[in-house]
Amino acid sequence: MDIKKNDILTLEDNNEYVVVSKVTYDDANYLYIVDLNDVKKIKFVKENNDEVLEISDKDLIAELIPLFIDDTNAASLFKE
Repeated sequence: MDIKKNDILTLEDNNEYVVVSKVTYDDANYLYIVDLNDVKKIKFVKENNDEVLEISDKDLIAELIPLFIDDTNAASLFKE
C-alpha cells in the first residue's frame, strides 16, 4: 500500500479520513489523518503492509508530533 498525503482512507469505523502528513520514524511509516466530516477527529496510524493500525502509545505520539509539524510546515513552503 503506497499511501500519500491528501489520499482519502476509509477506516473500519466507515469514516473517511484525509492524510495530512506522512513521516518515517524507526523504519516505519506513520500518518496523521483527519476525519473529513469532523475535523476534531484526528488519528495517528501506522502503515502495516495492506492496512493501517491506529496507534495509542502516548510516548510514540509525542515523538511523532514534531515530525508531523515539520512535515506540514515544509509542505506549506512549496504552495502558492
